Amino acid sequence: MSILGWFSPPQSEGTRKLAVIGGRLEDGNAAIYGEMHRLAAGRILVFPTASSEPEAVGPETVQVFRAYGFEAELSPVHGAGAVAAANDPATVELVRQYGSVYFTGGNQAHIINALAPGGVETPVLAAIRAVNEAGGLVAGSSAGAAMMSSEMIVGGTSLDATVFGVTDDPEQPGMLIGKGLGFFNWGIVDQHFIKRGRLGRLIVAMAATGVQRGFGIDENTALFVDGKRARVIGEYGAFYVDMTGAESDGRGRTFENVRISYLDDGDAFDLSRFRVVPGPHKRRVRLSEIAYRAPARSQRNVFGAYTLYDLLARLVLGDPLTYTTDRATAVEPKTGMAVTVELERLRGISRTLIAIQESGLRMTAVNFRATVMSERLSAARLANRATKLSRDYGVKPGPQSRLMLLGSSPLQGDPSLMAEIVRHAQGPVGVIASASAEPHNTAESHIAALREHGIEGIDFGITIDNVERISRDKEVVEQIAALKTILIPGGNQIRLVETLLHRGEETAVLLAIARAHAAGATVIAASGAASALSGFMIAGGSSYEAFRYGVSSDTGHGGLVIQEGVGLFGAGIIDQNLFSSRRLGRLIVACAEEGVRYGFGICEDTLLIATGDNAPIEVAGRHGVVLIEIDHANLVLQSDSFVARGIKLSFARPGDRIDIASGTIQRNSPPEAASAALERLINELAAECGALRGVDGSTDHLRNKAIVMGFVASGDGTALLDVESARDDRS
Repeated sequence: MSILGWFSPPQSEGTRKLAVIGGRLEDGNAAIYGEMHRLAAGRILVFPTASSEPEAVGPETVQVFRAYGFEAELSPVHGAGAVAAANDPATVELVRQYGSVYFTGGNQAHIINALAPGGVETPVLAAIRAVNEAGGLVAGSSAGAAMMSSEMIVGGTSLDATVFGVTDDPEQPGMLIGKGLGFFNWGIVDQHFIKRGRLGRLIVAMAATGVQRGFGIDENTALFVDGKRARVIGEYGAFYVDMTGAESDGRGRTFENVRISYLDDGDAFDLSRFRVVPGPHKRRVRLSEIAYRAPARSQRNVFGAYTLYDLLARLVLGDPLTYTTDRATAVEPKTGMAVTVELERLRGISRTLIAIQESGLRMTAVNFRATVMSERLSAARLANRATKLSRDYGVKPGPQSRLMLLGSSPLQGDPSLMAEIVRHAQGPVGVIASASAEPHNTAESHIAALREHGIEGIDFGITIDNVERISRDKEVVEQIAALKTILIPGGNQIRLVETLLHRGEETAVLLAIARAHAAGATVIAASGAASALSGFMIAGGSSYEAFRYGVSSDTGHGGLVIQEGVGLFGAGIIDQNLFSSRRLGRLIVACAEEGVRYGFGICEDTLLIATGDNAPIEVAGRHGVVLIEIDHANLVLQSDSFVARGIKLSFARPGDRIDIASGTIQRNSPPEAASAALERLINELAAECGALRGVDGSTDHLRNKAIVMGFVASGDGTALLDVESARDDRS
């Protein structure tokens, strides 16, 4: 038997077949299952070894393989008897009989401890190596992918890795590194790569181990190895990280001249020469397709879901003469360290290719330069980042500038909403119904409602299809900039942002709105349009999905969808329709994931009124606003869990004011009504998450199988909430 970690397995790289899958492999991904079927000759033995629930995950996985025509069987190497099964000749015979193996997700350490306890290789591991050398497939998703490299990332986030470095103590901040099984010998493997922003931890792991190359594979995506050639198949793609020419500051906090490439579905990689081979359907970006000419005015978490992918996509579609560099930052609140990642397109060296498909834009980016920089923020800069999310449009709002954000449509429900709008409106009111699927009809209905109160309205007819043309009409643009009141009805907030920030660029229409607001105009935004005005916009997902699955790439997948907002409201993240849609949980997760201190949940028939001089925010209408304050020092965001303690909830009733400097409510209404509103929100959150409510001492507990919440009400309209949720990677 061999002692692991001091050798490279003696497999022939020319015949090796691997499927390195980045996690969350969906049952409907026929392309990945089809390629596994080809490489495994339709036979596979499933190892649910990494799973915390192998009795459930194992049979389910076997059934999925069988649905794709595999002859599949369940390995007994799991649970309490895993080590015994890994030494059992009957299991060895199963491996030889099936000839190919598949490892599910979970905890990669479970795989190592079962197949190589104490570093000693078991007969089953030796058998797996033998069938792999003979041409059989070794496949694995999530944890089953992580264990494939010789140096294995065990745990930790990118922010922990870049701030605290490598640790041997799982109870301490930092990243954990161990020994893998060495099936993949071309570098370190990481998974869930784009979804969980893992570039930082892969770079730190490579620097700490001396491994100069790494591969980061995203969810529902596979890197297939067949001999000396690898190919990407899946929903997104894989990053190749090359540190052969990189330099570090020695403390592991600054890394320069790191080269990265992004391989898309259909792209290949020459493992003998470490060279990207773009798919045959890829072509160069045409001049007419250049969409960006300046860096994004972004405050996104650089290690947040899909942030680096989006920055890279901007550079791929950017003007190579004027826009070659972009960056984003993440802040570690306990230490005040800010970590910035800068991506640079190198003239004459980097290559950018795209393909336009039914699924949208696909890209390949080759040989970009990445730099990781760290600095400690002053207390003033740290406080400013925690409270300000506004985007800089070159004009600053004056003391008379006003934002009125409505939790629901003013045309439905309580008539006091329209009465409050009329009280603040100065005609003519410009109506921009870009969020609506029927913009003309929506604008006309709002103009009719204004007309009933003697106020003129103007429909500018701006849609995502004509915003570029209207932006070139200087007369219309100046007419918008001169308005005293602008009304943006509700609808789809994504549609609104993609109209005003068309193809990621600030349109002249948006700049005109910003100029009008800075000059003292009132901007009124209803429902989904209200959430679009904050710096980060919640674009989809339920509270349950947010707790269980974290941030998702788009609304087609389970999880919380967060995108860039317009940024006229800089105090925090906005969500709306809070009572009927049970959105308290998703607002909490949005603030936690993006490092934002405050969230504002506007209930139906309610207005939040903010003025440009940072005066307390007023609440009007019928129900009220819940203020969420996140203590980021009491936050744990890991791949397998979400933990937030000491979340402060404060409910502001109509007539109350919210002081964001102190996070307190200036009450002009009885606190009992505010306490009752918080009670309602908690009950609805419990219902949304399928939780049962009980009492333990002075704390209410809401529990289901994966989520536990503790709720302590103060009786004065405030409460503290603790949340612990297992994160389901659905590997």
